[in-house]
Amino acid sequence: MRDKRTGPAAAWSATTATAGAVWAFGGPGFPFGDDERAARMGAVLTGLDPGPAGLGVAAFGTTAALLAVLLRRQGGPGGQRNGVAGERTGDATGRRLRLLGAAFAAALLFLVPDGRLLLAVGEVLTGHPERVEAAALTQAWCTAGALLWAAVAHRGRRRTDAVPAWERPVTLLAAALPLAYAVPRTLWAAGLTFGLDRTATLMVSTSEGRARELAFAAAATGGGLLTLGLTQRWGTRLPSWVPLLGDRAVPRRLATVPATAVAVLLTGAGLTMWRVLAAAVLGGGAGATAFDTANWAAWAGNLVWLPWGATLGLAAWAYHRRRNALG
Repeated sequence: MRDKRTGPAAAWSATTATAGAVWAFGGPGFPFGDDERAARMGAVLTGLDPGPAGLGVAAFGTTAALLAVLLRRQGGPGGQRNGVAGERTGDATGRRLRLLGAAFAAALLFLVPDGRLLLAVGEVLTGHPERVEAAALTQAWCTAGALLWAAVAHRGRRRTDAVPAWERPVTLLAAALPLAYAVPRTLWAAGLTFGLDRTATLMVSTSEGRARELAFAAAATGGGLLTLGLTQRWGTRLPSWVPLLGDRAVPRRLATVPATAVAVLLTGAGLTMWRVLAAAVLGGGAGATAFDTANWAAWAGNLVWLPWGATLGLAAWAYHRRRNALG
């Protein structure tokens, strides 16, 4: 039995290999050049030469595409193998290959995205897609690749329907953490500015700035409320008072896919923020980075992204397991 889940990952990998080859031979759109803003936003892959870096991207994509082909031929868990010994050997090979796929996913998620990706999402939500940076599009592409390869790697795991004992407290924490991000922005939108330098204060004091902060606060608060549904009955079956759809089961992916996507975005951006903060503190140059002490409230709330994303991801995973147990 062939594993059809490798198809999207193979297509993504082949496209990435092609893009790397284009960059290596002088083509346009190389996203990892020298950029002061990239460094300020916590980019790891910056200041690279397009030639060698493009060849590296091409090699990565080609290797990933070949891995997808091998996994597709090897099949799903168990595959089609003769005899107990052959089955054990095939299972061991499949686990090693999927472990490599998991490493690809981790590299794409932890090395490529920076704070610009989450900012791009915010620009789209506030009606300004024209402000999205080109680098953020590349990061979105790589994040999608990380999710595809994570799905391939997860395919080989043994299924378990046991609901973790920590599901409820972790989910409640994931629902509460967005308030640390939303409350300051709500106060700024109301005109109670604090912890901002003069430039930031002027930005949030305009009508557009207040609407922007209020939209961010509303999105965070709404996300927290929806997170509660991962442990509530209305998260698995809609209340009877909902028009037309009342008392119908909530499609599992309707809850897990958005939650997982948001968790990945928050975790990637959060890792960037903490990495840059640590480098600034250790290097004694916080004033030269986005972590200026005179503007502490502008970035302090962003430090919640990492724990928020991590707990949201765990909550979505626990919800998936519970839905498996319910059948």
